[in-house]
Amino acid sequence: MTMTADAKPAIPAMRTLMNLFAGGLAGLLIWEVWARVLTKAVLGYPLEPAGLIDAIAQHRFGLSVPYLVREALHYGVGIVGYPVAYFVISRLVPRWPVVLDAIVFVTFSAGVAALIAAGKFAPIHFIFWTAAVGLIATRWINRDTLIADAITWGNFTWFNALGLMAPVGGLSFYLLGEGGELSYMSFVGHVIYGAVAVWLFERLEARGPGR
Repeated sequence: MTMTADAKPAIPAMRTLMNLFAGGLAGLLIWEVWARVLTKAVLGYPLEPAGLIDAIAQHRFGLSVPYLVREALHYGVGIVGYPVAYFVISRLVPRWPVVLDAIVFVTFSAGVAALIAAGKFAPIHFIFWTAAVGLIATRWINRDTLIADAITWGNFTWFNALGLMAPVGGLSFYLLGEGGELSYMSFVGHVIYGAVAVWLFERLEARGPGR
């Protein structure tokens, strides 16, 4: 099933919602392994979305959110929030993959350009930028539209987390000011999460009911 903006759905059917949540759960389980096991093995500490939620609450409202509540919000966003957002955007926004790819490319390039202007640019940032832009560019050689679109959504979830939410929480844009290593591991994790969630959802939808 290719993803287009031609259909204008109202409220998704229960089967579609279950498929969305199944994709989100599968992607999130893989994310958890990447974030809490593999990232810790590489960097010495894990990725902690609950920490980002706490940073936003502290920075914006001066509140301390209990750990279990932050974890629940993290799982809610991963299983329900992002999948529903994907459904709405992919079905209602014309040429949505091009729009989202452009957002990630422009914003991340702007973040790297700001580092250059501030004299804080390092080789890791160039490697990081090349990897991110190179992944976006694979759309032009990828013959599988579903995989290309799934990667685009994964990229966008990374932009939402570190390009939008991180600055809201008082952290640097894309966490580039923190060196870039954590941002890179988050980038890979989000791409895997989003791509798996979208790919599985669309495959389940394409099977149709009763198959």
